Amino acid sequence: MKITSVESFRVEVPFELGQQNKAGYYNSTGITRLRTDTGITGYGFSQSEIEPVSRILVGQDPFAIERHLEAGLDQWYGAENALWDIAGKAAGLPLCRLWGMYRSSMPVYLTCVWPRGTDITPRQQAEEVRRYAEAGYRAVKLQIHRPDFMEDVEVVRLIRQLVGGRERMEVMLDRTGQYSGNTWDYGTALKAARALEEVEATWLEEPFARGDVELSARLRQEVDLAITGGEHQPFSVYPGYLKGGSFDIVQPHCANVFRHLKAVADMAESFGMECIFHGSHGMDLIGAFQVGATIRTCRILELVYTAPPVRPEEAWAPLGALVKGGNLFVVKDGCVEIPQAPGLGVEIDEEAIERYRVG
Repeated sequence: MKITSVESFRVEVPFELGQQNKAGYYNSTGITRLRTDTGITGYGFSQSEIEPVSRILVGQDPFAIERHLEAGLDQWYGAENALWDIAGKAAGLPLCRLWGMYRSSMPVYLTCVWPRGTDITPRQQAEEVRRYAEAGYRAVKLQIHRPDFMEDVEVVRLIRQLVGGRERMEVMLDRTGQYSGNTWDYGTALKAARALEEVEATWLEEPFARGDVELSARLRQEVDLAITGGEHQPFSVYPGYLKGGSFDIVQPHCANVFRHLKAVADMAESFGMECIFHGSHGMDLIGAFQVGATIRTCRILELVYTAPPVRPEEAWAPLGALVKGGNLFVVKDGCVEIPQAPGLGVEIDEEAIERYRVG
């Protein structure tokens, strides 16, 4: 089998009436499409630069993925993902089974971001989380960005009051250090972490500036609350995080080179750490579920961003037009069933791709 062509473009599905001012809904994606001389077509859901990717891939064996990565393909994860789609289709298996599946369904957590920002009150936030709990979801992540972090701790306390303990609703807190408006000093982070422990939070994410190995490692040693981080980082930084003991859970971004995700997870396991991907939404989740299903410690996957009161299955519904059957994922009791079609698990509707292609 040889690769015959590389295409890259965007598709955009028109919104339907009733999708609340388009806020919280996902209707577009990048596409990298690789065609082969056997008729198998591979899809990755991110755009790639056609000229350099073509130089690497056209006329080549699609299964020589490691060699293609070495040649520079790791700069375009959409193309690498499409190669794995081809491999799975050729084998007649979804990637999760080709790589060795650990789970057949994946619990998800909702990273809730309110358009009103900090104007929303802690009680209003807790009420919204209760509605997600009533819909079957069992985990959420909230920002801890208020000037007084105890107001964000109060949100978790109210969730405990309205919904129940950690077994009923996990609550993670995301500081996103340098992007939160101000950077905590160590003393503030320690006080916040201890306050979050008291309300049964699951983890505190990126309490310091991204890339700070030492402060995260120090905090991790002083509290029982899990300390997490590592999103949107180049592959080369993860050995430093792991050797430095920065995190209980390392979080590479899910829309990524699949081989890198798997490699980070393997490294993390060797250091006794978990690997739970930093998430995304829409078509980015297709590969994330496939790879996450093969990683023992990837026990849950993030859906970001979730804009209350929109539910995830409503949010990605526009993109269902791009797949056969019209349903991107099936959600049951706060878990997504891992799609099982050969390749990346979903059957692309070629006619719909062409119909909604915008560039």
